[in-house]
Amino acid sequence: MFACCCTEEGDTYAEIIKKENVWSAATAEDSPSAYIVEAVPIKKEVPPPAAPTTAKPPETVPELPQDEDGGIFTAVLERTAGTEPLGLYLDLSDSLTLYICRVNPGTTLPAHLYNTMVPDARRLRDGDYILEVNGVAGKAKDLAEAIKSGGRRLELKVRRPTLTNHTVTKGGQSLGLDLQFAKQGWVLSICKVLDGAVKSSGADIRAGDRIIRVNGREGKSDELLSMMTGSGSPEIMLSRCPEVVAAYARGFVPDGTPTDATNG
Repeated sequence: MFACCCTEEGDTYAEIIKKENVWSAATAEDSPSAYIVEAVPIKKEVPPPAAPTTAKPPETVPELPQDEDGGIFTAVLERTAGTEPLGLYLDLSDSLTLYICRVNPGTTLPAHLYNTMVPDARRLRDGDYILEVNGVAGKAKDLAEAIKSGGRRLELKVRRPTLTNHTVTKGGQSLGLDLQFAKQGWVLSICKVLDGAVKSSGADIRAGDRIIRVNGREGKSDELLSMMTGSGSPEIMLSRCPEVVAAYARGFVPDGTPTDATNG
């Protein structure tokens, strides 16, 4: 039940890897050997770990600069050839959007060139969500296919994230989060909020949210999971896309259909 984007040599474009087994943090302490999806190794520099932060009450993190239309804008990328990679490292684990884990800087690929030609408020950034590609919307695999077959001109509908911090005290409970993620990913997508510490805390943590940092640290998906399960009061930074959270609230279930590799 996973979707993953991994880069080829040089970390210049994304591939979508076959989705397989779901890992549930609801029983993390009881099932440490649960499966996670296998993915192609990637090259990605990991920033030096920050010192763990002191637990604090939930707070709202300032959102990234938004456009006048409330955080949604259109980015038009031009490729020299229809199969040229965009220079984006993408994650598909919510099954609805393409989440930009990384915009590769300092390259001649379309995403970087686009960013050099537009105002800062309309640049693609790490953490943005791609909602549509050339008018195609609905599921992440359809968006990925639209990138693969979209030709030289790609029109992307992009949503800025809303970021929040929440400190959850377990008090002997499991977190109660049903998660999906890729072994080589850098985020955890929340499929369901089950009975457990998160629900008991009343924190505004919902199905469709992504966990992007734990205790002030970034890391690979399995590292984020380990930090959450190993802390009595983990501080969780969430990234939220309103369209995804609304779809999950209406009963959307992530697609478990295997997905083949494509450019990104």
